[in-house]
Amino acid sequence: MRHHPELQALAPWVAAFGFAPHTQIATPNGLRDAQDLRVCDLVTTRDDGAMPISDVREAVAAPAERAHYPVRISKGALGFGLPLADLDIGPQHRVLFQHIRVPLLFGEDAVLVRAKSLAASHDGVTVQRAVVPASYVQLTLPKQSVIYANGVPVESILPDGICDLPFMTIRAWELQAAVA
Repeated sequence: MRHHPELQALAPWVAAFGFAPHTQIATPNGLRDAQDLRVCDLVTTRDDGAMPISDVREAVAAPAERAHYPVRISKGALGFGLPLADLDIGPQHRVLFQHIRVPLLFGEDAVLVRAKSLAASHDGVTVQRAVVPASYVQLTLPKQSVIYANGVPVESILPDGICDLPFMTIRAWELQAAVA
């Protein structure tokens, strides 16, 4: 990974966002490892076409920080063959979730769900005990957007970890009601 001395330190809870370095991110030229992406590289977004990366950060979470343990979404665990390969993601990272019951329960076609909440409702989604520091690559775009990680629509990161996407974020118990 790269060292960016000009970047500010992250708040501890923001370290729980991001992708494992080997995660495949969709770009206009095909899939690329998150760890190989650089500022100004283009990524494919769900709603805004190709957008340049404005910042790349590496967040490292200590193994003792259980709240930062990575979540593994196993290949195919979300249905429709997604993710295309196992996806290791930070527990607070939000995934765009679509299900036949989502519009009925929430009045939206899709909602955002934190990765750790998926573990409560989906077989094949597990929180992984970290025995070494978990490393996450965080990608920031000029405008927060939905990008694709191993084929799964997920949020790009804002520097402070907030969400500026026009989707409702639901909790684990709400997700369980939607997929029960």
